[in-house]
Amino acid sequence: MRNILSVAIPALLGLAFLTATQLNAQSPDAEESGFRPVNPLEDQPRMYEILEINASGSRFYSEAFIISTSNLNVGTNIRIPGEEIPEAIKRLHNTGLFSDVKIYKEEVEREGIVLEIEVTEQPRLESYTIEGVRRSHRRDLQDKINLATGFAVTESRKSQAKNTIHRYYNERGYRNTKVDIHVSEVDTVRNRVSLEFDVDRGDRIQIREIKFDGNESFSDRRLRRNLGDVKRDRWWRIFTRQTFSEQEFEEGQEELLGFYRENGFLDARVREDSVYVFERSRGREAIGVYLNIEEGPQYHLRNIEWEGNTVYEDEALTEALDMQTGDVFNEKKFQENLTMNRHETDVTSMYNNIGYLFFQVQPDLERVEGDSIDARMFIVEDDIATVRMVEFSGNTKTHDDVVRRTLRNMPGSRYSRSAIMRSIRELAQLGYFNPEAIQPDLDVDYEEKKVDITYMLDESQSTDNFEFSGGYGGRQFGLILAAKVNFNNFSAQNLFNSEAWRPLPSGDGQRLSLGVQVTGQGYQNFSFAFQEPWFLGRPNSFGVNMSYSLFSGSGGGFFRTGSTRQEMFSGSISYGRRLTFPDDYFRHITRLRYQYFDVEGYQSLLGGQASIISVEQELQRNSLDNPISPNSGSKFSIRAEVAPPIPGFSQYFKTELDYQYHIPIVGNLVSSFGAEYGYMSWFSSSNRSQFQRYYLGGTELQQQQVFTRDNIDMRGYPGGFDGSISPYQDGEEVGGTVYGKYFTELRYPLISSEQVQLIPYLFAEAGNAYLGYKQFDPFDVKRAAGFGARIFMPILGLIDLSYGYRFDGLEAPGVDAGEWQFLFNIGAPF
Repeated sequence: MRNILSVAIPALLGLAFLTATQLNAQSPDAEESGFRPVNPLEDQPRMYEILEINASGSRFYSEAFIISTSNLNVGTNIRIPGEEIPEAIKRLHNTGLFSDVKIYKEEVEREGIVLEIEVTEQPRLESYTIEGVRRSHRRDLQDKINLATGFAVTESRKSQAKNTIHRYYNERGYRNTKVDIHVSEVDTVRNRVSLEFDVDRGDRIQIREIKFDGNESFSDRRLRRNLGDVKRDRWWRIFTRQTFSEQEFEEGQEELLGFYRENGFLDARVREDSVYVFERSRGREAIGVYLNIEEGPQYHLRNIEWEGNTVYEDEALTEALDMQTGDVFNEKKFQENLTMNRHETDVTSMYNNIGYLFFQVQPDLERVEGDSIDARMFIVEDDIATVRMVEFSGNTKTHDDVVRRTLRNMPGSRYSRSAIMRSIRELAQLGYFNPEAIQPDLDVDYEEKKVDITYMLDESQSTDNFEFSGGYGGRQFGLILAAKVNFNNFSAQNLFNSEAWRPLPSGDGQRLSLGVQVTGQGYQNFSFAFQEPWFLGRPNSFGVNMSYSLFSGSGGGFFRTGSTRQEMFSGSISYGRRLTFPDDYFRHITRLRYQYFDVEGYQSLLGGQASIISVEQELQRNSLDNPISPNSGSKFSIRAEVAPPIPGFSQYFKTELDYQYHIPIVGNLVSSFGAEYGYMSWFSSSNRSQFQRYYLGGTELQQQQVFTRDNIDMRGYPGGFDGSISPYQDGEEVGGTVYGKYFTELRYPLISSEQVQLIPYLFAEAGNAYLGYKQFDPFDVKRAAGFGARIFMPILGLIDLSYGYRFDGLEAPGVDAGEWQFLFNIGAPF
């Protein structure tokens, strides 16, 4: 029978020696460790050499691992009783892998001992379930909990899983979550168990109080607005629940201190913070947040000095810094205007954009006289860097020359950060690459003063899309069905190359569009469009557009006539040039258009045929960073269209102005506003056509069926035959010769991925059409406000849904003030 050297249970509560030949180990701290001698006759410590160590009882861990973990080694001397044996048992038990650990002596010689370590392994996990939670929460928790089949079920792992569940619900405002863990044996032979996490998340506790102390310069209300995402729950915040999050609380404090530093309080700090739970009415609990602020002095800028600059004078650098002596010291503005701001007007950009890649500036801010700052900037200009090589990768479909012609950095040219930023914008504007994945990689050779630039592209998203939509065109047209296929990266050069058809030739950056639109009330429209953005190897565009439309009031087919009938054929060619003055955001576009109309049965239009030949000149500047949902930039255009007085053709002339501006507010929240105006007249007062007058309201789906008009989109009003914003004469819409329209929009990209983009927005619009310029009044407008969303999917294109409330009614029947109008549109509004 084996003689027991020592026995330890998981809690290390005792050590028993079973025979008279036992070795009794009593460490100096035996009472603390739980080891006590049983045989008082053998309590004298004695040294033994370990001759051999064996391990048993484990299926998953090697004998070498167990012996190594015990820290007992053959050839070493140990004292019995002593600390070595209890410590070895503790080390093995503390791994959490064993539920029981015992150490036996196998044999004792005069000067040596043979030991055997016997372990009992923790059970292994067969499966686990999470009960009492939503399905979506269960999936989230399964991703976060670090448990897998075959893992040892240790107290540590169970505790970690439990804490993960608590943290998950704590971040969502459930601060009283309870988690019970039930262990069930499922296979005693294989030592397998299953776990059940029974979760009671409790009630969500919302933030109801945010209190401050020590704030003398700013009100509590002002500070609450600058506490990041930590907000009090209020009734008007219907889309979010203001629950407490530790991470948001920490980030909110950083934002609050950043706000103080923007206002000159550089030494501001949070002296004390606390979160407490209090009882509201009816026994409901809420969370309160308390912050004790130490503001410190408000610093002002006393002096600005520059050292080491030879390229720019001190005055030019100070102007770029945009701070004057005596100003309150704004730390954020100082850092941005010194290193990088959104407009690239900072000091570093000034140097980087003319080749000084290695430029460095080190500010030294010295606090003087209690509340003043002396700013001294030490500049190292270094040498000019030259672009040695420009490469790109990831364009799996788009041809190299299309990417290369888009880039603004050329080998041999000076390095320019603005050229890199412009290249990123132009690549994103192509619509072929994921904008978030466009990353320039700079490989800098400091000795040679050279730089290699590589643009990393991701062309995983499809550029072609098929638009199929349905809508309601009002009483006149009923259900509208539209189908359109857009090939946005077409290659006309490879039409006769059979190997390029996959399924169509692509990669040259050309755009081809084919569309058809029909209704249940006798309307058909067919369209074709082609554009070459790089005509004859130059940054000039060439386009061809053709369309045919027919509306028959009796619901007839292509050529059947009824009581009312509109037929139109339109064709145009365009040529655009990229300009270099005032900057290369400008383009000049010339369009030559021919239109043929055949109209019958309308009281407000003369029956018969009419033809129009017009020439349009447009000057446009476009610096938008994204055509679908711009985050920044502006777009301006001025157009002049002339339909000359050719015998047998209708004549008129138009001038139109359009401007829009987009600016980020906070994070991805973007504000947009814009205005547009139009004016038309005739060369001869005796030949005034009713064609191409201005009508406001609706979207393209409502307007295309009334193609004798110049329709202007406006949310909140139906448009088309259901009621357009237009002057009236004798109870009939006659259209305006002058119009004005204004809009503002607040939007936030809720989902932004390669598969789908969802951009909800709020809007307000106002506009009107006037009979003549004498009637024009920018304050006499029809107003609407509401909400909507734009949804973009590569396979379907862009869909715009809006729901607008009318503040003003129209003379058209059924278009009254105080009503909501739903509109559906396809295509980008910008």
